[in-house]
Parts: sequence; structure tokens; C-alpha cells
Amino acid sequence: MLTPFEKLSDNARIWIYQADRVLNASEQKEILAQTDSFLHQWAAHGQALLASAKIEHGHFLIICTDESFNLASGCSIDSSVRFVQELGEQFKVNFFERSNLAFLINSSVKLVPMQAVKAEVANENIAANTLFFNNTVGTKAELDTKWCVKANESWLKRYFQQAESV
Repeated sequence: MLTPFEKLSDNARIWIYQADRVLNASEQKEILAQTDSFLHQWAAHGQALLASAKIEHGHFLIICTDESFNLASGCSIDSSVRFVQELGEQFKVNFFERSNLAFLINSSVKLVPMQAVKAEVANENIAANTLFFNNTVGTKAELDTKWCVKANESWLKRYFQQAESV
């Protein structure tokens, strides 16, 4: 059952799918339309899920369900993953490339391969206060407070401690 994103509780469960490229405006519109159609019929064991989705910064498809209404089951989560995989195939975008980390630099998302982070820090392309998208957050409240954080306030802080000790 589709509902506005802002009406979902802070405890609502979220999944963040990071695109490996920026999605243009028409792609975003079509992806959201298809996602809304999917969420409208999304269910767990025949019980409707109260859900919503949005796209942020042209890179992140965020799906949210309020489990105080009905719990998402393993099968329902699997169906949402398959749906996002199908979107990726249709739009020629990879939502499952986990080795790219996303940073907000000069108001745009910059994807950095995980193996390049140490060099990016050493070259001062990524600073301690550079905003980092922590896509492991699990609730709507965390999305609002812990998703886009300073790099040194995330698990990346070790790279800044290493840089300071050199």
C-alpha cells in the first residue's frame, strides 16, 4: 500500500540502492512511477506493506516500509531486490555495485572506488569533513540523521587517523 514517504514512521525500515551513475530527470520520473506501482501491490504473506520510495541526489533509490503496519518477510524483500535488479537492467544502471563509495563534493555526488579512498584522502580530494553517504542505515530516522555524515564521523575515520600519523 503506497503512502507518502514523509508519513512513514521514523522506525520504518529502509533500503538504499546507489546507482553507479547519475539518473537524469526523465529516468528518475519513470523509475519512481514504476517503483510506486510495485509498492502499491507489495505484500508479505498476502498482507499489504505500507511503503514509499524516493530518489535523492540523482543517485539513490530509497525504499521504505513501515513494519508497525505489517512486517516485511524474506520473500517480500527478495521480490523488492528482484524489482530493483529489473529496473537496473531496463535503465542500464547498476544499483548493486557495493565497491563504490559516495561522497557529496561541491553539491554533487562523487563515486569513489573503495580501493581508491586511501589515495583520495592522501591527495586531499576527500577531507575529514567531506560528506559521506552511509548507505548501511536501516531506519527512516537514521536516514535523516546518520546517512549523510562527515567522513571522519563514519567508519572511514581510520583513513584520517592514518593520514594524521604519517
